[in-house]
Amino acid sequence: MHTLHLLLALIPCVVAEFIPGGSFGRDTIGPYNNCSGTLTSRPKDLAIDTLPNIDPDAQSGWERWDLTMYQDGIFVNMRWLQGDPASLTSKPADGKFELSATFKNGEIYNTYVTEKLTFTNSSPYSISIGKNVLTWDESQTWFNASLDLNGLTASVGSESIMLDKFSPYAGWIIGQLTEGLFCGIPMTRGYSHAGSIRFPWGQEVNLDAQSILLHMFAEKPIQTLATSYAIRAFRSSGADFSDTFLYESSRAPNTSVVGPEYSAFFLGRAEARGTGFEPYTIYAGTNSALLSISQINSTYTQAQLAGCANTNATPFTWNYSLPVPTLEQTDSSGGKTSFIVTSDVTVKEPFGTEHVESQLGTGLAYIYESPEAPFVSELPSQGGEQPS
Repeated sequence: MHTLHLLLALIPCVVAEFIPGGSFGRDTIGPYNNCSGTLTSRPKDLAIDTLPNIDPDAQSGWERWDLTMYQDGIFVNMRWLQGDPASLTSKPADGKFELSATFKNGEIYNTYVTEKLTFTNSSPYSISIGKNVLTWDESQTWFNASLDLNGLTASVGSESIMLDKFSPYAGWIIGQLTEGLFCGIPMTRGYSHAGSIRFPWGQEVNLDAQSILLHMFAEKPIQTLATSYAIRAFRSSGADFSDTFLYESSRAPNTSVVGPEYSAFFLGRAEARGTGFEPYTIYAGTNSALLSISQINSTYTQAQLAGCANTNATPFTWNYSLPVPTLEQTDSSGGKTSFIVTSDVTVKEPFGTEHVESQLGTGLAYIYESPEAPFVSELPSQGGEQPS
């Protein structure tokens, strides 16, 4: 492993214009393993990672934040965007906020406003495009959105249950999903239960939704950095704990000097402590033997994370299938992003050394395919097949 680190240190990588003090672009030491069942301290300085890492006045690059929520009857994605992720001439000063909603009857509503993104670089932190604002503080306990555009208004409070963020580390660089493409999940398991969305035609939806916040940026067009990627977030709840499992797979163009294929994961648990629940991270890693993936068929997948002494060596197991997309978006180069919500998740989770609980879960997946994806073999599939 020491030799591997020395070799990787010699590999050049693309580094964006980072906010001073953040974690993106730094070297990492490898997988995080805390299967002891004990609580550990959490970093206090990661709230700034969610701020823009591409300066709005920069000459190139792009960045986006997706706050995605789903409940019975409605799926909503709110996106703060600077620049065009698929354009060779992207200018971060070209800001855009867009909201997409899919209703139970299949109808889709889209609206947007264009304006330069601004941000507040002190707690409480914020990003804004027009009157559409996302705020959070040092604790990152809540991510609050306030919207006002084209007759739509909203006030949404999303509580972060895990109180931890996750970033992959392709090439041993924090945040790299592939070489030069950076990704972070500031809210790995969110609960949007404060507020509502009022649509221009008068319908008001009170929120009691599961949610996730995804943050991504790069200096180059996305299709030059990733042939495809899939980001999946699964959650389940037992009597004494709730588990959150994130699984990311990605393939870079074959020109990548860091490597073409990556598989990253995060496992967090909120465990009963006294009168409430306290969260802690168990595992986090990239291209680690802790994670194994078995493709059962074109959509059905089994994912396992290794157990340890605290679980009597019993692994954590998720079986899931991904149905047709709830929402699809096509970018300016022809690349496609699919949003997929699934309730077809079964989980076996060890709890201490005493028992294993089998329960049902839910999940959300983001699937991106570049225009070249159909012509490249062995891509990470919607089911999440482990790259060879």
